[in-house]
Amino acid sequence: MKDPITARAAQMLAQATHILVPLEDLYNALEDEGLMAWIDPEMFEYLMTTDETFAVIKGLGALEMLTPLLRAELEMQGFWSGPLVMLRQWMAFPSLILEDLLTHLRDMSSALETAWQTRSPDDPFTEAELLNMLLMSDMLAREISGALHMYVESEETDAQDLRSSNGAANRRDAV
Repeated sequence: MKDPITARAAQMLAQATHILVPLEDLYNALEDEGLMAWIDPEMFEYLMTTDETFAVIKGLGALEMLTPLLRAELEMQGFWSGPLVMLRQWMAFPSLILEDLLTHLRDMSSALETAWQTRSPDDPFTEAELLNMLLMSDMLAREISGALHMYVESEETDAQDLRSSNGAANRRDAV
């Protein structure tokens, strides 16, 4: 029998909108449900790391499917740093992970575009930073799309079958 914390974490990840979820967000969601009274974030990370159900990634730079240039750029920009967690079964399908990265990136780009449209005209520093982030976002999207195309053909059918069997088509924001 699984302990209630890892059982609920697996359920939350299976229902989450994204495949890759920040470990901190999962911890906070479990804490909000009252399951983390005796476990601190470090112990939770250890629990997730040592359970075969989960894959904990220290940051996106650890994903082997990304080119060294893209990994370096992600690290330099600080995008999606920190531990991320996903169900281990997703590791067999890099295209789904890359699609998830693109979704995260599109969400971030949308927020940046909104910030760009509402920026103060008398703040050149903020304008330059936003412009830089928008350009980086576009470059990262191109790199991730390129990596995605490498995997799609070889695994598409199997990945979609797995996604359907986990109810991913009906995912809701759970974490």
